[in-house]
Amino acid sequence: PAIVLSHGLGGNAEGIAFSRGREFVRWGFVCIATDYTHAGEGRRGARGQRKGRRAGVTGDFRQFGARPENIRRGLACLAILQQQEDVDERRIAAYGHSMGAFVTIALTAAAPDSFAAAAITSGGIRIAGGHTAAAPKAAVAAHVRAPFLILQGADDTTVPPQSSEQLRQELAKNGVPTNRHVFEGVGHRVPSERASDCYRLMRAWFTERGVLLNPTAAQGQ
Repeated sequence: PAIVLSHGLGGNAEGIAFSRGREFVRWGFVCIATDYTHAGEGRRGARGQRKGRRAGVTGDFRQFGARPENIRRGLACLAILQQQEDVDERRIAAYGHSMGAFVTIALTAAAPDSFAAAAITSGGIRIAGGHTAAAPKAAVAAHVRAPFLILQGADDTTVPPQSSEQLRQELAKNGVPTNRHVFEGVGHRVPSERASDCYRLMRAWFTERGVLLNPTAAQGQ
């Protein structure tokens, strides 16, 4: 199995590789990530993501997130995975946080037949105000066919819960298998504040959707 990782605002490819990719590798994933237009300039690695946010990322939010240039980069990552002999093309997934969640939604919409499943944290579709100016519109999400796991903080003021709820409704309307979990008392930093729960839910989701093989079933093959 393989997965395209998409970082949030001020993060970078190496940061999400250290902070999330190491866990996915433990599950058996081949991971790939790239810097998007909303990448930070801080030190690389897990702490590099935090430093990038503190330093600030300047620019028009409309050029971040689910923009054509970022989708082009994400599709390039997908193409690289599809060329690897040790990657099962039927078991390619996607994960993104915040701005990276916006990319993940648009990326799976751009290649609806290429992703077996997806998971996002602190993301959704465009609503009025805030960082969701960089999110994909409902019309884009309408093209998604990959089963989606949505993990949301109830107290998120950056990407409000209604943004992910509207994504869930859009996917459900089109018959896309969807599971949305809301963490009470948590804001935008869901994957950091509730890391063990997020990893547990994502691993179960990718196993349920056939991206990861069930250990018991695999032993019987």
